[in-house]
Amino acid sequence: MIKSHSVQYLDTLPAYYAFLTELHQVNEIALDLEFDRNRYGYGFQLCLIQCRVQSTCYIIDPLQLENNLEEFYTYLEDPKHSIICFSFGEDFRLLNSLGCNITTVRDLDIGLSLINEAKQSLVNQISSRLGVQTTKSSQTSNWLIRPLSAKQLQYASEDVLYLFELRDSVIEELHSKSRYNWFEQENDWLYSVESIQPENLNKISIKHKDLDGLNEIQGYTFKKLFEWRDLQAKNLGKPPFQIINNHFLKLLTQKHALVNHWKNERAVHYSLRNSSIQTAISQQLSSSIEEAITKGLDSTKPANSPLTPNEYEEFKKNQNIIKEAKKKVFDTLKDALVKQYGKNVQSYILSNRVIQDLALGTAQLPSYRIELFRQLSTVYSLEIESYLD
Repeated sequence: MIKSHSVQYLDTLPAYYAFLTELHQVNEIALDLEFDRNRYGYGFQLCLIQCRVQSTCYIIDPLQLENNLEEFYTYLEDPKHSIICFSFGEDFRLLNSLGCNITTVRDLDIGLSLINEAKQSLVNQISSRLGVQTTKSSQTSNWLIRPLSAKQLQYASEDVLYLFELRDSVIEELHSKSRYNWFEQENDWLYSVESIQPENLNKISIKHKDLDGLNEIQGYTFKKLFEWRDLQAKNLGKPPFQIINNHFLKLLTQKHALVNHWKNERAVHYSLRNSSIQTAISQQLSSSIEEAITKGLDSTKPANSPLTPNEYEEFKKNQNIIKEAKKKVFDTLKDALVKQYGKNVQSYILSNRVIQDLALGTAQLPSYRIELFRQLSTVYSLEIESYLD
C-alpha cells in the first residue's frame, strides 16, 4: 500500500531553514538531483535537489537560494545518514565537484542488478514493482529556466517520492537471497571511487573520431580552436555546441578562408558574428598553426596517428594475456556465476571490463566479489589466485 505524499517547493531561505530543522530529525532520506550538463547552459550545473524526508518531498531550488547549501551538504557527509537513491553516479560526481563528500549512498539500481534484475529505468521499476505510473515527459527539459512549470515539479518529485517503497521491495529480496552484504559493500566501494576529477567535469573532451581526416597541424589547430570556443561559451553561459558547431570548427582548420565570411556564418552564434570576434578567431587560427609548426608537427601525417611498433606490441601482449585468462579461468567463472546467480548478476560483478582488469592486474574490487570468485574457483578447480593478488 503506497502512502500519500506531499510536495513542497523551497525557494526562500525561511522555508529552507525550516526544512533543515526537520532534516536533522531523521537518519535517512531519498535523494535525487536535476542538473544541466552542457545542454542548455555552460558546464555541469546543479539545478534542483529533490529530497524526501519521511512522507514529504522537498524540492530545493539552489538557484533561488543562491546555493546556500553548506548545512545540507554536512548532513549528506555524515556516515550515520543513509542516502537512498537510484542510478546516482552523475549526481555523486556533481556533488563531489561542489565540495560535498557524500558518504553512505544506497543506490537501488545496484541492488536490482545484484538480485538479477535486468537494467530498467526508475519509471519502469516503480511501475513493475509498485504498480504506480509516473511521468517522464520532462526528462530532458530545461532545468535552468525560472519559473519552473507544474509539470517539471511533478516530474522532479516523482524521482524520490517512491524510493522508500522501492527500497523496501529491493532490500527484502536482497535479504531473501543473502545478498544484502553485497549491496552494502558494492555501494561503499563504488561511491568512494572517484573516476572523474572535479576540474574536468565542465569540460567537453575532443573525441578520437573528431580528428579523423585532419593532419597533425590541423589536429593541433582544431584542439586550440576547441579550447578558444570553450572560453567563449563559458563567457556567454551557453553550451559550446551552440557557440560554434564542431563541423564548422573542423572545416575552419582545413579551409582558413572561411574566417573571411565569419559575420554571415550560420554555424556561429549570432552574438559572435562581429568584427572583434572575427579578428580574434583569425589570430587564434594563425597562432595555432605557427605553434604547431614550431612543435615540429607534420602536414603529411594524420592527426590520429597509428600505434607505434612498441605500443602495438604492448597492445597485442595485453590482448593475449586477457585471452589466456578467459580461457583458463574467466569463461568458466562467468558460466558458474550465471548458473548459480543469474545472467544479470554475472554481467554486473564480472563484466568484460572487470575480466580485463583482473587479467592485467589493475582491478580494484569490493571484498565480497573476491571471496565469491575464490569460492567458485575452488568448486570448479580454477587457478584464480594469481589474478586476485
